[in-house]
Amino acid sequence: VFMLSIQLIICKLIQSILKKIGRGSSLPGQIALKMNPKFLGKFHYPEKVVAVTGSSGKGSVTGMISAIALENHMIVAHNDKGSNLDAGIASLLIEHSDLKGNIKADIIVAEVDERYTKYVFPYLKPTHVVITNITRDQPPRQGHFDLVFHEIEKAITSDMHLILNADDPMLQKFVMKKKNPVTYYSIEKNKFSYTKSKFENLNFIYCPKCHTKLEYQYYNFEEIGDYHCPNCSFKRPNATNVCTKIDYKNQKILLNDNEIHLPSTMLYNIYNTLAAYTITKEIGINEHIIVAAINNLNSNGKNMNIYKIEQRNMIILNNKNENSSTFNQSLLFIDREKSLKTVVIGWKEISRRYEFNDISWLYDIDFEILTKHNIDKVVCIGLNEFDIATRMNYAGIDSSKIVPFDTLEKATTYIKKKTKGDIYAILNFDYVEPFHELMTRGEK
Repeated sequence: VFMLSIQLIICKLIQSILKKIGRGSSLPGQIALKMNPKFLGKFHYPEKVVAVTGSSGKGSVTGMISAIALENHMIVAHNDKGSNLDAGIASLLIEHSDLKGNIKADIIVAEVDERYTKYVFPYLKPTHVVITNITRDQPPRQGHFDLVFHEIEKAITSDMHLILNADDPMLQKFVMKKKNPVTYYSIEKNKFSYTKSKFENLNFIYCPKCHTKLEYQYYNFEEIGDYHCPNCSFKRPNATNVCTKIDYKNQKILLNDNEIHLPSTMLYNIYNTLAAYTITKEIGINEHIIVAAINNLNSNGKNMNIYKIEQRNMIILNNKNENSSTFNQSLLFIDREKSLKTVVIGWKEISRRYEFNDISWLYDIDFEILTKHNIDKVVCIGLNEFDIATRMNYAGIDSSKIVPFDTLEKATTYIKKKTKGDIYAILNFDYVEPFHELMTRGEK
């Protein structure tokens, strides 16, 4: 205990200095783990420890869980700055502990990188684990999604309560061998579901029990929907929490007969909301408090992602680079409208974690969906403008409609003066704000 107290004093001092100079950092956690590799195991944790992991959606789900817990007057320890590796988790614990290692919170809500669950879970010992999804993501770092599945699976122990999307057959593999307690959520068939697959590059199409190709009553997205194996007992499990109606026009859903507002009309926002709703209800928070917290969270601030510019609809879709599923969700969004459109795709950099500049993931995205639409132009921007343009060409888009630019300034000037139709911008987060600013410059 004495050594832990000394380590915590040092790390808290560093943390305090970093806060004063306006830096949120995982440095205190890095130092703590250098001093003691088993540092995460030295704390006394609260009764409820929620970990959220998966290929995408972790930050959004933990943000909602934290907001709901705060609405329930709970003291929350949450790594809201996105530091989700072991050092980031260590920094979170340093911030919320006393000098004896007692965590001064009613609940820990931890976003945990999927490849770091094996380093964090043995010490953090989460009582509940939300696994959002496992998809093709960051190929140079993650390799194949099956590798990511096995990394998470090894970190899960039988006492952890799992929160899973029933509509995702990949996630059912977690409970085929291990008999963890599990609570499911799902989206029932609705007017946006479809019966014939729209995507070819699927992550998971064969039964994990007998390897027969799965059959579907309907799809909500890619391989996510109501599935069953025609050869064995594998099928979509029954869900406790179910979305029965989607109203994209008014940005609302019906979840267990509760009307819930959405931050935007993307399908992943519904699944993220279902995950947060399910876990907070599972840990005993009143349903009315959950709904009120989510609706309050989603009604704050102005939605800049959908607006009009010179009588043209402008839709900015914030995408995660190196993840084909997030791009495919944007394409599914675009597929709802058949009007004339200009599509914008780009990023400033592929990744901040490494400099491989790998673009193989562009070929896991079904850009071929765009060929079914009335496209005026596809504007390709940034570091890989010609790589994007080549992929559009391979997708079957007329080369005369593909226009590459190396800067946002050149691209936005061209879009304003030389393109027609509604504007759909599929952008990495590093371009979302600057693109919005340039497109609205001079607008009243």
